[in-house]
This record gives sequence, structure tokens and C-alpha cells, in this order.
Amino acid sequence: MKFIKGKILAMAAAGLLFACDKQDFVDINNNPDALNSIPPENQFLNATTGIHGQDFEYYYDVYRRIMPWMQYTTDVNGNQGAFTQNVDNFSQRYGRQYNGVGDRLYDLEQLVLKMDAATQPRYTNMVQIAHILKAYYTFYVSDIYGAIPYSEAFQGRYGGTLQPKYDTQQQVFAALDAELKTAIATLKQTPTTPQISLGNYDQYYKNDATKWIKAANALRLRIAMRVLKADAAAATPIINEVLASPAAELMSSNADGWIFKAIYSFTGTDANSNWNPTTLRAPKPIVDFMWDKKDPRIDAFFAPNGFNATNIALLVKAGKLPAGTPVPARRYVGSFTDPDVSRQAAIQQQYYTADVVDGVTIDTLSYLQPNLWSAGINSKTGFSYLPVITYAEFCFMRAELATKSLGTGTAKAWYEEGVKSSILWYDEIAKGAQAPDYTAVTDAEITAYLAMPGIAFDNAKALEQIASQSYLNFFKQPQEGWALWKRTGYPNATSVVPLPTVKNLGATLVIPRRAPLALINETDPNVANKQAAYAAMAALPGFGNSPQDAAGRVWWDKP
Repeated sequence: MKFIKGKILAMAAAGLLFACDKQDFVDINNNPDALNSIPPENQFLNATTGIHGQDFEYYYDVYRRIMPWMQYTTDVNGNQGAFTQNVDNFSQRYGRQYNGVGDRLYDLEQLVLKMDAATQPRYTNMVQIAHILKAYYTFYVSDIYGAIPYSEAFQGRYGGTLQPKYDTQQQVFAALDAELKTAIATLKQTPTTPQISLGNYDQYYKNDATKWIKAANALRLRIAMRVLKADAAAATPIINEVLASPAAELMSSNADGWIFKAIYSFTGTDANSNWNPTTLRAPKPIVDFMWDKKDPRIDAFFAPNGFNATNIALLVKAGKLPAGTPVPARRYVGSFTDPDVSRQAAIQQQYYTADVVDGVTIDTLSYLQPNLWSAGINSKTGFSYLPVITYAEFCFMRAELATKSLGTGTAKAWYEEGVKSSILWYDEIAKGAQAPDYTAVTDAEITAYLAMPGIAFDNAKALEQIASQSYLNFFKQPQEGWALWKRTGYPNATSVVPLPTVKNLGATLVIPRRAPLALINETDPNVANKQAAYAAMAALPGFGNSPQDAAGRVWWDKP
């Protein structure tokens, strides 16, 4: 695998194409005065690409760790051995928080503070939007690490401490909610002076304050739902407050989704790219479920196997199939997720031994739909879509909360809205990414799907159904699918969408629940604060045998 050392970031949204001037950022970490010539909006874009341009995160964290753990994919020969124990190079997000995202957004605010008193108010909304983005990524990091430096972080080159304390996860989440609440309140106000717009530097919403308010409320809801088991007294008022917001301040369609959209080259164009997903198999549990239920998203998620008319003709000519063999009705066939099953000789022979005729490899099994993950693969020139919070997720959160009598609307109505919006969103991005072998969704397909047994809403299985559909919706966000599983226990071996128990040599494999923490280096200038944080986390129930025990739990992850 050839690792991408750097790239010119040609960003796209509504036809926008431009690149960051990297030279501007060369010495910023060592020389804060170098920031003076940088427009604050540059740092916003730099943080945005820092979040979404992490090809190492996709190669290691997403493709090789979280997706196999959550059975969103398997290796080319199925899951093998004790695959859940491999946490090498996991996770990439912590380092990026302090060198590429949080620090850049903190810079933005410092740049504004360096301006004269008359100019600063013109950047009020920009600063608050930056706070929303910083809150998202800080949450994303703490979510799997627990305690992290936050309240004293990023300040070293501005005269602050070089040994920031670690805030507990409970403190971090509370601080983020307070910041989001302030951002929402500020963005709702009519500015007293004309605002400097982020414009095209905002690749999500083009500086639309109304959209950012909706995004911030959705993020408050996501964080509160993480906290609900650990501290219901703190989470419930937040949930009630968000859901009592005026309708205009809450997501109401796919157009409100918090999505990063870029040109095809952003996620790689060739087999040497870390974004390349072409060795990742479609998993049998999801494929079987989607095929049986006629899920309209199946061809957005997965590619058909190699048994097309051309390849069948090759097999017939080679004497491997009888003359007149038709193209099979089903060309979506999944790979086995349980290592004890996938290693069986008969399974390897039947499913993992491809025919090769005239140099053409004809696979029995399906792969992931490649352009959904890497838009430039196969010489396509569509768009890359990297979601933060989709409208479908917002609907499923509301459906789940409705089962607890929180918010307005019924669980059934929100569940059906979530399913519908998820199908339509995957339809949009499959077409936008120019996914091959994809057929656009029809209203009739959605209606039929919602009437299917197991899909049609059943009060007796409400939470299970909601979580199962959330899991499918998180196919493009496996990190959130992993969090969903930890938070709800779904999917599992007996749920609507099954997540079979995985075994190696008869032993049930344990799925990681958090990031392993770095070893403490006694020469680290911040060693005392790190040791104190580790000791406090080790005292939490279920933290694990050591800081490096990925099977342990962070504060919010309660049984």
C-alpha cells in the first residue's frame, strides 16, 4: 500500500474548485505571528480538510478495524483468525485533534482576537460556527478515548500552558454542550454589524447560519444520547430542550444533513490510494438481509458479483458451465464474517476460489460498491460524500427517544421517515458518485420495503428495528455504527438485522469498545497530567485490564 504523503485539496461543492496554500501554514505551530497574514476562514477550511482528508484513518481505522468488527465488510477471504484483537495503528483521530483540527479552529478565534475592536464583531458568526465544528471533532475524539486535554488545550503558543490538564469525558461532553448552546443562541440573533461570510470556505453549508443551528442541535442530541445511560439527569434536560426547539431550528430533510462533499480526487483515484476499498468484501449478514427484504440500498452499498452475461459466456466456452446457463437472478452474495466458518475448506472452495478464464477473474462473491468510498476509482469523476450527521440519523434518534416518550411525534412516524430519508440519501450519493451497476430508487420500492415483514414497524420490537435501520444507515459512517452497537446492544445475533457471533477456533471473539491509550513516556513534559488522567479512568467500572485494553469501556459506555 502506497501511503499518500500529501495532496492538493481541490474542494468541490456546487462546482467550487480551489486549493489551500500550504506554504501559509508551514511555520504556524512554531511562530504564532505567522498567523497574522492568514484569513481566519483559511483555518476553518484547513480544519475541515483535516477532519475529512485522513486517508490513514480510512485505511486503518475504518476499512481494517471498525468495518470488520461491525461486520460491514470482511477481508478478501472472509474474516480470518482473531481479527478483533488487531488494534495496530488505531486510532488516527487523537493526533489530528491537536495537529490539524482543534488547533486550527482555535487559531481562527485567536486571529479574530488580534483584530481591532471595530472589526471583531464582524466575525462573531464565523467564530461560533468554528465552535460547532470544534465541538464535533472534540466529541469524536473523546468518544473513544475518554479523558483528553480540552479546557487548557491549544494555548501553548499563545502564552498558555504547555502542560494542559486532562478533562474527564463527563466534563468534556458538558463543556461541548454549553458551547453548542451558546453558538445556537448567537447564530439566532440578528447581527448588529455586517458579518464576514465563510462563503466557499465552508464546505458544509456555505455560511448558512440556519443550517448550522440545525447541525448544532443534532450534535447536541447525539452527545446527549451517548450520555443518557451514564448520567440521565444531565442528558434528559438537554434532549428535552433540543426537541422543544422551534421546527425551523431542527433538521427536516436530507438537504439539512451535515455532509462534506468534495470532487472525486479528494478520496483517491487509483489502486495505490489509501482510500481504495476494492479488496473489501460485501458481508453475508447484511447482503442476505437486504436481498431478502428487497432493500433498495443494496446496489448502492455493494457491487454485483462477476456472473454477468459476458463472464458466463466465458465460463461456458471454457466448459465450466453448461451451454444456456442464464445470468443468475441474484448477483449479490456476501462473504462470511465468522472466521471459524470462513476458514472451512468447503466454504473456501465454493465461495473464495474464483474462476479465471482468459485472464478474467470471475468472482462468486460481491465487493463493496467502490465509488461510494473512493469516487475516483474506475476513472469515475463524480463526488465524494463524507457525512457528519445525516437527516436519517436525526430521525432515528427521534424515533428512539419517542419510545421513551421524549419529544413530539411517534416512534413509528420517525422510524419510517428515517428509513425513507436513508434510502433517498444513498440514492443521491450513489448517483452523485457515479456508482456502476446502480439503479435509481423509485417511490414504489420504498413503499414496498416499508411494508416488508421485519421492516414494517412493530411496537413490540421498536427499539430493535430502529437500531437495526440505524446500523444500516451508518454504512457510510462505521464509526457511528460501532457507537450505536456499544450504546444499544444492537445489532446482535438475534436482532432484525443479525450480527452473528464471531469465533476463532471455537472461542468467541471480543469486539473492541474503545481506543487503546498510548503508553506513558516518562520524558513527556505532560506526564503528570497524563498519569493522573489514566489513573482516574482506570477507576471507572469496566475500563479494562490496562490503558491499552481496547475491550474496556469509557465513561459513557455503560452495560
